[in-house]
Amino acid sequence: MTTLSQSPRRGLTWAVLRLHRVPLWAWTVMAIAGAGGLIWLYELGQEAYSGRCGVGGTGTLQCAAEMRYEGNELDFAHLLAWLPCGIAACVGAALIGRELEDGTTNLAWTQSVSPVRWLAVKLAVPAVALLGGTAVLTLMFRWVWVSGPDGGANRWNSEYFHAAGTVGPAYVLLGLALGALAALLMRRTLPAMGLALVGIGLAYTLGDGVRSSLWPASEVRGPWDATLNHVYQLDLGMITESGEHVSGLNCTDQAVPGDLSTCLSDHGAVDFYAKIHPTSHYWPIQLVETGIVLALAAAAVAATFWVLRRRLP
Repeated sequence: MTTLSQSPRRGLTWAVLRLHRVPLWAWTVMAIAGAGGLIWLYELGQEAYSGRCGVGGTGTLQCAAEMRYEGNELDFAHLLAWLPCGIAACVGAALIGRELEDGTTNLAWTQSVSPVRWLAVKLAVPAVALLGGTAVLTLMFRWVWVSGPDGGANRWNSEYFHAAGTVGPAYVLLGLALGALAALLMRRTLPAMGLALVGIGLAYTLGDGVRSSLWPASEVRGPWDATLNHVYQLDLGMITESGEHVSGLNCTDQAVPGDLSTCLSDHGAVDFYAKIHPTSHYWPIQLVETGIVLALAAAAVAATFWVLRRRLP
């Protein structure tokens, strides 16, 4: 009896793997190609970092190698930040939408497979594949970034934030859930893909907009220096004699460049200030945003099952 009770579930899993083997193989090839590209990028970074390209002490070729590395690293960050979650949204819409369009769901639901189990397997199989591939690429990208010549550079940039932390895989799961929900709502593959892409793009944009408020910011005082290039800057300005923080005041128009005391007195200020997220806030913000995105993904999955039940005959 135990074997019989488990066979429909296993059979459905294998059926999903077999039916959608082409996109699964395509994703596998893409993940392998991405891993190979990141290994190449690592080697390029090590070449620039070690200075093997330096010529006669001028460092001209070394600088060219570093610029080439940084440009390719940024390209990989863009791809890893956007491509997996976009693919997940399209996959979620296509896997569900195509069967709804073709009417094959009715056949599946009459073969000892309940609609709820059918949907659960339809979501679980691509979720494992997409999450596994994205997690590997994210870890590799972070390995390349930390090992490269610009490992100390500012990585609060949106694409780097997605590509080098836990936020990226979370958005992949959200994209898959939104795709499945859109497919059940639209019952057509292409419109569902478009709706899912709009949804994940909106979530991505909103995440960038609220990220700075996910953790209390820190305030530093004193003249601004190069250390502010490595943090998440929220506000810059001066503090007046009354203690008021006035944003936007700077010394670009001062008569004597570099004379900070004169600059402060010209503005009636006593000190500079900056509101920032330092490096120590990076992982707390990553984890908070990841939790929010996973909660949204869970809500989208719950809504998908609710819509499925509502539309059952």
